[in-house]
Amino acid sequence: MAIFSVSEFKTKIGQVLKPNLFVASINGPSTLQASIPNFEFRCEKAEFPGKTLATVDDPGGGGPTLKLPYDVTYNDIVLSIICSADLAERKYFENWIDLIIGKAKVLNKAGLVNYYSEYAKGKTLTVKQLDEAGTTKGTWTMQHVYPIAITPMNAVWEELNTYQRFEVTLTYRYYEIS
Repeated sequence: MAIFSVSEFKTKIGQVLKPNLFVASINGPSTLQASIPNFEFRCEKAEFPGKTLATVDDPGGGGPTLKLPYDVTYNDIVLSIICSADLAERKYFENWIDLIIGKAKVLNKAGLVNYYSEYAKGKTLTVKQLDEAGTTKGTWTMQHVYPIAITPMNAVWEELNTYQRFEVTLTYRYYEIS
């Protein structure tokens, strides 16, 4: 048996991309956009989109079942956000959700769903994969994006040397890759 070294393995597979080299940017509602100027540095974790073909089984008669696609669905994206001292990032996503469905304290808007064009249409999330030199290797742009969930934030005595963070789940209509 031949000895296989790590350097030989790297030579055979070539350069690889590292998951910690990315930039995420968001273009949300214009009324909120100015409140998070350094978002790309506050996004600790992002995801590249996935997609699934919905299929139906066609027995066809006389042979193995054939799976036929009839729709495509896109997986929601989860971002992990680092909070600044003024909680601007958290307020941004809270306000965006309040723009989608009115808050209870605003009597004439409580529980009313806003128009899709106000909270999603034209809003984008862009995630770029970078190489070690900082060159963009791929760009995924999720179109008509909006938040559907914000996780709670922990207030814990034992976490001394860390920072406050939360996750936000975004949904979107489709994505483009370049």
